[in-house]
Amino acid sequence: MKQIYFYLACLLLSLAVHAEKGPRAKAGKMMTVNEGSVQFKFNNLAPAEAHKDSVLIIFDRCNRTGAGVVYKVFSADNDRNITIEGVPAGKYYVTIQGLGIHRDRTETVVTVKAQKNHQMSISLEEAEEFSKDHVIIPSSRTNLASLSIVNMK
Repeated sequence: MKQIYFYLACLLLSLAVHAEKGPRAKAGKMMTVNEGSVQFKFNNLAPAEAHKDSVLIIFDRCNRTGAGVVYKVFSADNDRNITIEGVPAGKYYVTIQGLGIHRDRTETVVTVKAQKNHQMSISLEEAEEFSKDHVIIPSSRTNLASLSIVNMK
């Protein structure tokens, strides 16, 4: 009996020595059955090449069981879109906070369905990049006689 166990142990050891690593499926690229994707379309967000605008996106489940399912900073592609893949199916409170030129904050409810792409259009307020060369300070003249402290009635 000891010889059989010894023979099996040697056989398993020799197989383990000669084993090679095989190709594995990449878990990050494959979408499981219960995941979907969300695409946000911004009207005037700067593209990623400009490095001037980025957006913090927080997905929070409506049933309060999974706070911060997605909590990440994204930058837009050339078409001013941000696509988030691999979001588990469900209903979410979504908070979008601009971190660059745009400082807008938007909160909305999004329903993600399994193996579906949900598209949302988000409009941002107009914003300009600050440059000290383009600052215009208007000239104003203050009439000291019309101040309430000086004018006693």
